[in-house]
Amino acid sequence: MNENDENIVEGILKKDLRAFELLIETYGSIMNNIVASVLNESQESESIEECIDDILMCIWCNMDCFSKEKGNLKCWIIVISKNKSLTYKRKLKKNRITVDIDNFNIHSTINIQEDFLNEENKNLILEHLNNLSIKDKEIFIKRYIKEWSIEEISKEMKLTPISIYNRLSRGRKKLRKSLSSINNDS
Repeated sequence: MNENDENIVEGILKKDLRAFELLIETYGSIMNNIVASVLNESQESESIEECIDDILMCIWCNMDCFSKEKGNLKCWIIVISKNKSLTYKRKLKKNRITVDIDNFNIHSTINIQEDFLNEENKNLILEHLNNLSIKDKEIFIKRYIKEWSIEEISKEMKLTPISIYNRLSRGRKKLRKSLSSINNDS
C-alpha cells in the first residue's frame, strides 16, 4: 500500500477530516465513474450523488474493517462503490412505477393543469421542508436550490463536510418517507 493510502486509512481511523478530503480527491472520480456506470438509466441519474454520499459514509464509518494485509484501498473502495450502486439500482427498480403511454393525451405545450400541479408540488415540497430542523432546511436550500457545494456550505455554517453529508442523507430519507406517505394516501 502506498504512503498516500496509508495516510488516508490512518487519518480516517482517527476521524481526521483532511484524510477524508484526501480520500475524496484521490478516489472521488473512481467512485463517481462506478456509480454512474451502474445507475446509467435516466431516472437513476438523480440518485448518483446520494449513492456517492452513502459510499463515503460507509467508508468513514467502516474504515476499521479495511485490512491492509488482505488488499489495497483502491480495490476496497471499488468493491464498496459497486455494491452500494447495485443496491441502489435494485431499490430504484423496486420503486419504479410503469406508466402506459397510451393513457396520455397531449393537446398543447401549455397545460394549465400541469402548471397548477407543478406549483402545488413545489408548495408541497416546501411544506415538507418545514418538517426538517431549521439547520437541515437551510442546508437543503443552499445545496439543492442555491446549488452551493458541500465545501461552501460547511464553511458558511461552520460544520464539517461529513456532517453536511449526514444531514443531507437523513433529510432526503425523511422527505422521501413523508412524500411517499402522501402518495400512498391518495
